[in-house]
Amino acid sequence: MKKLGWVLVGVGVFVVAVSLLSRLYMYDRIAVVPLDQDTVSVSQGPDATIFDIASREEISLDLVSTRNVVGDVAASEDASKDLDRDVAVWETLVYTDEPGATVDEDNPPRSSTHDRVAFDRHTGEAIDCCGSYTASSADLGSGEEIRDEDTPITGQYFKLPFQSEKKTYQFWDGSLKDSTDLAYQGTESIKGLTVYRYQQVIEPTTVGELNAPASFFGIDADGDVSLDRVYSNTRTLWIEPETGVIIRGQEEQNTVAEYQGEQVATLTDVTIGYDDTTVSDNVETYSSLATQLKVVRFWLPVVGTIAGLLVLLAGVALVLRGRRSQGSHVAESDADDREPTNV
Repeated sequence: MKKLGWVLVGVGVFVVAVSLLSRLYMYDRIAVVPLDQDTVSVSQGPDATIFDIASREEISLDLVSTRNVVGDVAASEDASKDLDRDVAVWETLVYTDEPGATVDEDNPPRSSTHDRVAFDRHTGEAIDCCGSYTASSADLGSGEEIRDEDTPITGQYFKLPFQSEKKTYQFWDGSLKDSTDLAYQGTESIKGLTVYRYQQVIEPTTVGELNAPASFFGIDADGDVSLDRVYSNTRTLWIEPETGVIIRGQEEQNTVAEYQGEQVATLTDVTIGYDDTTVSDNVETYSSLATQLKVVRFWLPVVGTIAGLLVLLAGVALVLRGRRSQGSHVAESDADDREPTNV
């Protein structure tokens, strides 16, 4: 009995130790983004309005935006070593056109962006390193993209931190080339998965100039004129909080051209968001990962610690009972060996 008690004490101590280490050691090693990311997401923008250069007028059409994200493993490993922290370097290419349109060198999309972003693998916050850049235009002569390597990418870019909180984060906007408030709005459910809804509201802001013939926009002037590009957006993100991953995203984009403070054309007016296939794939992929993370972060330490303590207490009880039993046997043995006393 006493030997079994000591065995249970040892097992209990071991289980408690492993349970505590699972939170302190294991969690930080699995709560990281992969270096070899390779994903595709699709967004749809029905009944959009854009300014068509060819016809020199606003037109209505459906838009589809495809986003490819690929990790640069070698650059990520080098950056992690140089900075002594967990760094991921991902590149993302987004191109937008009509559904079914062929996109290649001879048929460029209506719009595209190409960003290279380094960020912390745990928090998701951008890091200014590793040749980060953003590109949304091309040289008219060579066709090569024009990269902005001088403006640092800041805030959250691809995702929010693991264990996202009900608070306001700074989230990057490529048109502003800055990060602004992304505020928590509430908790919802998408296909059975609990998500936090966040919203980023960008008020109309001049983000650049557009030089074009005055006749393009019906302006009574000779030659080219300089127009202001005024951009606004309401970005809504539905985040799985355990992983910080964007399960669903939607943007209400509006960009207009203004001449001397007056709007002369709508350049883009669209509400565009993840299609159902992308949302379903995200739910399927990240709901299981969220469960694994929560087990390691919470359930394994709590349940394991309680179970370990119960085993430990049972072992201690058996050891004490064994000692009392041994003491009783010793007392009886002494009494039997004692010689009778004559009166």
